Amino acid sequence: MKTEPYLVSESYFPKEEHFEEVMDMLKETSQMIRTQDGALMSMSLKPEQKNGPITGISLWESREKFLQFMKSEHAEKIMKSGLSAKVKEWTTDIKANLYSVEQAWHVGSHD
Repeated sequence: MKTEPYLVSESYFPKEEHFEEVMDMLKETSQMIRTQDGALMSMSLKPEQKNGPITGISLWESREKFLQFMKSEHAEKIMKSGLSAKVKEWTTDIKANLYSVEQAWHVGSHD
């Protein structure tokens, strides 16, 4: 049975004085998932427009692999680190979205 990739998008709206802290946090958490089973890609996106959200995107082999990660000791360690409380102080809003990938291509996939 073929599984479809699963994409997670998190948008953080930082308070101006905490922009760099939020950006650094996103880069750090991106590195933390690098070696996790099922993680295919992670991106930390800096907005071009003023007051735009800092966005993190991660791509997983499947929804099941992402859910396994979320139940793992590694994810629990991230949640218990106190980082989420700091991020809530540093931002005005956080939005998360989950997507099943219905169609995709990348430069190396034109066969």
